[in-house]
Amino acid sequence: MDTIKIIVVLTTLCIGTAMSLQCYTCTGQTSNANCMTTTTNCTTGQTYCMTSSTSAGVASVSFASITKTCAAACTAVSAGSSSLASSSVSCCTTDLCNTSGATSIKSGVTILAVTAGLILALLKNSV
Repeated sequence: MDTIKIIVVLTTLCIGTAMSLQCYTCTGQTSNANCMTTTTNCTTGQTYCMTSSTSAGVASVSFASITKTCAAACTAVSAGSSSLASSSVSCCTTDLCNTSGATSIKSGVTILAVTAGLILALLKNSV
């Protein structure tokens, strides 16, 4: 009976190591939808799915970049160097868990809309 238990445990361990983490991957995309088409089997030691996003904008000109990848180490970060730019890194550890475009893109769009509204209001009042 002990032999059967050992075989079951060893088989379970082998199955777990044979199946690697799967992550969505993309590089420098402007839309999260563009990052949901390619999946990658991570290599041994890569235990995180990582999403990095950056957004910046002034008035009606904006820039957004999303990169998704497998990573051996990952530290979640959310930063905004000014009211017009932000960046973030999010990390997760289950298959295809990096579905989000991260919050910086969403907050960047909000900031752009508020900035455009303020500029339009100022222009209207100055005429």
